[in-house]
Amino acid sequence: MNIVPVDRAGPYRTSTLDLVTARDIEDVLGFPPNIEDDPDKVKYSWGFEADGKFAAIWDYKGSHKLRVWSTYDPDGIIATLFNRSTDNEDK
Repeated sequence: MNIVPVDRAGPYRTSTLDLVTARDIEDVLGFPPNIEDDPDKVKYSWGFEADGKFAAIWDYKGSHKLRVWSTYDPDGIIATLFNRSTDNEDK
């Protein structure tokens, strides 16, 4: 899968990604956090396209300490990248 960073934050949370660290995310995506987000609420934030489909991962108010991440993933590519299912709110 071709993953490229994009300068775009996730517009809202569609699912969560659990039990991974910031380093794990960086290793899978191949680049460090690349989005400057609200510094009072978000420490790590990635915006990217995988095979042309936009997705985003970020922590919210320290959720990274619990290894819980908010995701914008309407196409389900994050689950594929991390070889697991995400907790989709729409289900």
